[in-house]
Amino acid sequence: MTNFLRTCTIALALVLPAFSVGASSGKGQQPHARAFEVPGHDPIGKPGDGSSIDTTIELSIRETESGYMLFEPDALHIESGSVIRFLISNLGGLDHEFFLGSFNEVAEHQQWMREHPDMQHDNANSVSIPSGQNAELIWEFFDMTVSAIWTPPSSDP
Repeated sequence: MTNFLRTCTIALALVLPAFSVGASSGKGQQPHARAFEVPGHDPIGKPGDGSSIDTTIELSIRETESGYMLFEPDALHIESGSVIRFLISNLGGLDHEFFLGSFNEVAEHQQWMREHPDMQHDNANSVSIPSGQNAELIWEFFDMTVSAIWTPPSSDP
């Protein structure tokens, strides 16, 4: 399965109200913050080396007047083993986060964000993107289906 295509989906089913972020150190360690370093864990990959990028993918996000998030593109196809540079533009009026993880990791991260809405992020597999700003994340994907989502930094159900 060396050429097996894995899918990276920007989860459009996630339609959460967006709230502004407050400055706080938060509490607790974020789930999967450094999962790629834990023996026996099934990570989706690891931070990539900027000198070995296979593809650059440009992503953008913005909100509608009704509060929905719009993503461009809305789905990606990534070959396992690829080193991808994500260039992310936040065209919206709210701060957002780009998070890479397995479907379970994404669900756990969403729950964790609900419980710690003001937490400042320090994950190797995510990047915060302030309104009107751009961010970059370089990631080497392993042989596993992954999910990439955009979420507001503080997301309440």
